[in-house]
Amino acid sequence: MYAKFINRHGEGITYFKRSSIWREIQVAEQLVGPHMGWVIGDGDVIDLWRDCWATDIPLR
Repeated sequence: MYAKFINRHGEGITYFKRSSIWREIQVAEQLVGPHMGWVIGDGDVIDLWRDCWATDIPLR
């Protein structure tokens, strides 16, 4: 890990390598994004306090 961010002179690197996957993620987001949504609870009745939103633990 040290060699990944430090050059052989002991200085931090000042360049970066482009990732080819980032462009593909952006394209996929444009195609899929409009068709994505969240189902909270059972999707029929939403309980703000007792339904799990982003974790396994409800707010209450």
